[in-house]
Amino acid sequence: MKKIVSISLMIVTLLNAKVATLGIDDTIKISLENSPDIEISHLDFKGALQRNKFQEGYFLPTLNLSTTAGKQSIKFKGDESNIDSTALIGGLSVSWLLYDFGKHSHSVDASYYESLAYRATLYQQIAYKILMTKVNYYEVLKAKSILSVFQKSLALHQNQLLRAKRYFDSGIRTIIDISDAQVRLTKAKLELENAKYEIKLRRALLEESMGITPNDGNYLLKHKELSLPNVSKTLPKIETSLAQLEGFAYDHRQELKKMNALIESKSATTKSIDAEYYPTLALKGDYSAQSVTDDIASFTSQNQWKAGVVVEWNLFSGYQTDASLEEGKINTMKATAQKRQTRLAIKREVVDKYLDVKRGKDTIRLSESIAKSSAKKYLQAQKRYDNGLSDYIELQEAQQSYISSLSDLVTAYYDYYISIAQLDYAVGR
Repeated sequence: MKKIVSISLMIVTLLNAKVATLGIDDTIKISLENSPDIEISHLDFKGALQRNKFQEGYFLPTLNLSTTAGKQSIKFKGDESNIDSTALIGGLSVSWLLYDFGKHSHSVDASYYESLAYRATLYQQIAYKILMTKVNYYEVLKAKSILSVFQKSLALHQNQLLRAKRYFDSGIRTIIDISDAQVRLTKAKLELENAKYEIKLRRALLEESMGITPNDGNYLLKHKELSLPNVSKTLPKIETSLAQLEGFAYDHRQELKKMNALIESKSATTKSIDAEYYPTLALKGDYSAQSVTDDIASFTSQNQWKAGVVVEWNLFSGYQTDASLEEGKINTMKATAQKRQTRLAIKREVVDKYLDVKRGKDTIRLSESIAKSSAKKYLQAQKRYDNGLSDYIELQEAQQSYISSLSDLVTAYYDYYISIAQLDYAVGR
């Protein structure tokens, strides 16, 4: 017997060693490392950096090399014959922008601020991913705790069925109590099975947030059993005032940083368009060399070059520059208005989530009080039923009220943690 027990313990130990235990920080880390939406935002940001690098290239000189090898034929007026020759021609051209009244420098600025907007979008996506991972993590724990409540409910219904049978055999109660107890026991089993399916669904949503199924699904979430109904004393406190949270949100929400960057980008684009009214100065040079046969070498240049400062000035573009400039100003004003709208939305969101946290704590305290009162009422109903002072319906109503109060308390408890996560996201933490 001792040998069998030892082998059984060894098997259990090996099975448990393969099960991964994940805390909330572990799930967040997995989410950030594996989420395709974050990868997409990161690639968008990298693409924006390359566009900025492209714009900076306008300030560097450009070199172009060309070569041509082949044959050529020359015919002079009054001469019946053609002169055929083999030619090898090479050319090198250089162009370097000297000054354009800020046209390209403002384009560089616009591209730079655009990349900052993409970076803010990336950070915003990361913050949202953290929020959704937290929410789904707590939803799994909520479902598991509610499962425990339904297991308790099943045990109570099983005991009640045994009690009803015992009282019937003693001639104290009628058979209808047994039938009712069997029906309610079946309903309790159904609730328990639905709770198990709910856990599977919540785990699937959590795995969707993480981007993978950790350890091939063989994992557990760190879960501290709730000491129902006494849970209010363990709640985290929010000491920061609403005004402080609003100020923090204005400084840290990525949406506002994105809007600030977009305003600067639109403004720089408008300045770049405005610079199109002015000339562009560039240094340009060309050098060419060719090798030909002796037949035409005497009247064909072997080497030539030219260099100088080129001024280009678009004096009239059919009002296209005017229209582009006005559109740029409109886009800047639009981005500014969107920033104000975003700021108001953030203020409303912070207030909403702050009140949710306050409301959630009050809900937990009241739900805890209701659960305690329901437990006392259920015990009293049991005694009344045992002493023949009440019927089965009163007992079952008291029991159902007790189980519902525990379920409501569990829901309020984890909703409180979800509201804290939502408040952290609202203020940009």
